[in-house]
Amino acid sequence: MTEKLLIAPPEAEVLAEHLNEWAHWRQTADQTTADRDWDRFIEKSRKKAQWEAGLATEIDHWESLHAIQMALADNLAGTTHRGHTRQ
Repeated sequence: MTEKLLIAPPEAEVLAEHLNEWAHWRQTADQTTADRDWDRFIEKSRKKAQWEAGLATEIDHWESLHAIQMALADNLAGTTHRGHTRQ
């Protein structure tokens, strides 16, 4: 990605300053991943992303179970004691 980076020195200095500010902000914005060391920050961020992906999968599972629960409730709503249909 950086092989074809051609920026004149004045613009490069401005971009470098903005990227330094961004890196500092990014490394301190989230308390669960905050770290002054870039490599540890990236490692923590990757672990958090893996955990969140796992959580997303778990939530998808909860939604599936809830859909089954609602479908069963809908199917059973029209049935009374001993299987007779409500009139």
